[in-house]
Amino acid sequence: MLNKRDIPNLLLAGMRTEFMGAYETATKDHEKLAMVVKSTKSVEPWSWLGSTPKMGEWKDTRIPQGMLEHNFSITNRSFEASISVDRDAIEDDQYGQIVLRVKELATEAVRYRDELAFSLISQGNATTGTSGDYTGKNISCYDGKANFASNHSEGDSGTQSNLGSTALGVTSVQAAITAMSKFKNDKGKPAGTRPNLLVVPPDLEWKATELFTSDYFPEEGATTAKLAKNTLKGKLNTLVTPYLTDTDNWYLFDTTGVIKPLILQVRREPEFTSLIDNTEAAFMRKELYYGIDWRGEIAWSDWRKSYGSFVG
Repeated sequence: MLNKRDIPNLLLAGMRTEFMGAYETATKDHEKLAMVVKSTKSVEPWSWLGSTPKMGEWKDTRIPQGMLEHNFSITNRSFEASISVDRDAIEDDQYGQIVLRVKELATEAVRYRDELAFSLISQGNATTGTSGDYTGKNISCYDGKANFASNHSEGDSGTQSNLGSTALGVTSVQAAITAMSKFKNDKGKPAGTRPNLLVVPPDLEWKATELFTSDYFPEEGATTAKLAKNTLKGKLNTLVTPYLTDTDNWYLFDTTGVIKPLILQVRREPEFTSLIDNTEAAFMRKELYYGIDWRGEIAWSDWRKSYGSFVG
């Protein structure tokens, strides 16, 4: 015979299904910039980043090339979000309302990863985090410098910069695209960077829209007719995110290759869990607990995949 006290356990499987459905269908802006990599231990080494083998004509035998290694690793962290539900709500058949809360947990897991990714980007000109969940943490690139820096150098690359300081506009975007296209790898060869995505705060949305959708030269027309064609039209895609709070800074990325600008290192995927019986809290307060947790980290990948302009 079914008892009311059995209902929470019987509903759990359905809640997990609802959670995973909401999680899988949620828009994941961070995955437009981050390569998702499975982790198998608490700290993962990424010493090979920035190292590229040089291809050449096959002679008598293969010529194995040593990799320029860096002392770079990413430590996984644990994250969680939880809700409490009155047991009476389940027993009174308010399952539909509870499912809405469960779906909110799923979208929160995605939202939080977005927040981590874009918060990291906004602090990318520093080696130590200054805000959010990166406060006081090492957020340097694999070469030990800030991801956005004017003095990246390794192997035969020479000194290179992916750091700007000018406002968003035709000239500054063109200069950034040109700079990224000329980046070299540690062998002194072109890195093949192809910028394709501009990321901006809401304050720059309409400026970015004009830059890349207008038929005419965006900065013409204040005192004269718009006549010149816009050479930037369709050149870049634009992503607007509220997690960028500096109103004038903008960022350019190459997301076309296997290596993306960011690393989403996943030790454990977001998991829906519960604590619904045999607990002091449930006994004393009639409360059931549901939550999500995941383990991993978001960190910088190859700095050549990004360019940041920090204005002011």
